[in-house]
Amino acid sequence: MNHAIAFSKALGGGIVVTTSRSVPSKLRERMAARIKEFERALSRFRDDSIVADMARAVHGGRFEFPGFTHPLFEFYDRLYATSQGAIDPCVGEDLARLGYDANLTFRMESGAFAHLGQEHGRATWDSVRRNGTTLITTGPVRLDFGAAGKGLMVDLLGDMLEQYARETGLPLHYVIDAGGDLRIRVHNTSPKNERHTDDRKSDFGERPTRIALEDPDDTTRAIGVLALTNASLCASAPSRRHWPVRGTSEALREAHHLLNAIDGLPADEVRASWVLLDGNSNDSTHEPYPTMVADGLATALFVTSAAALAESFNFQCALVTADRVVAKSPGFPGRFFMK
Repeated sequence: MNHAIAFSKALGGGIVVTTSRSVPSKLRERMAARIKEFERALSRFRDDSIVADMARAVHGGRFEFPGFTHPLFEFYDRLYATSQGAIDPCVGEDLARLGYDANLTFRMESGAFAHLGQEHGRATWDSVRRNGTTLITTGPVRLDFGAAGKGLMVDLLGDMLEQYARETGLPLHYVIDAGGDLRIRVHNTSPKNERHTDDRKSDFGERPTRIALEDPDDTTRAIGVLALTNASLCASAPSRRHWPVRGTSEALREAHHLLNAIDGLPADEVRASWVLLDGNSNDSTHEPYPTMVADGLATALFVTSAAALAESFNFQCALVTADRVVAKSPGFPGRFFMK
């Protein structure tokens, strides 16, 4: 028997936690409180968030973030360097100019093209001074941590569940689903993510979790499938967040949220990406926040080659190019129904 906890409004799209046994109400309350604390710090869609305060600070200032943001800021340091600035939380300003603003107007600002991206003088991540979890600015900065923030939230919730399991001494299998960002801890008898017989009579946690890989051009159908036991898998695609651009003579006719921070424009060479990180903590290359890393890398694949990212991170991946060709790393366990 499985048990489900739903945080229906969390991070805009909701989070569902499925567990092999019931968790106490106090733990569920702590998980809900952590989600609220996370949004209060990092959401650019809330007027009372720290990120919103930074965007309004005409002369800049010192902004103290909660301790749980430290791995997120460190990861963005790595990702900004590896992508040579193509992934940058300062892209929040570009998103707002293109219409993906705090009010979700989806209307591009007049003259936006003259201001988009690093190449037009927009603030960059390396211009924001950081001391631990304190960010220091000299003017207004619009940050967006959407590339990896949701993945971190999934990891924080997963760590809370695992801490509870250690305290009780009882096994706890779980899957956390944050709308494309998954952390899976099931079937402990198999340390590696490999194919297994799908025994549908077994209880939750005693068999691999089967995952459909969504078609970026038709969200009602799958183009592949894989089964995982102990991993983080994150997907990225513009299919659910895109909008028409009207009233401009520029070539851009449609915008989406996956931007190249260099020019501030939507990436157009990739249609979808999936990144897999093994959940085996005994691996020497283990990332302590694997879903955060998978989330950020899935976005980075839209603007940076897998080879370049592999110089700094250990992961498996697959992607669908703009002309619907599937490319995947040798160790990616998914099976695609298209070439």
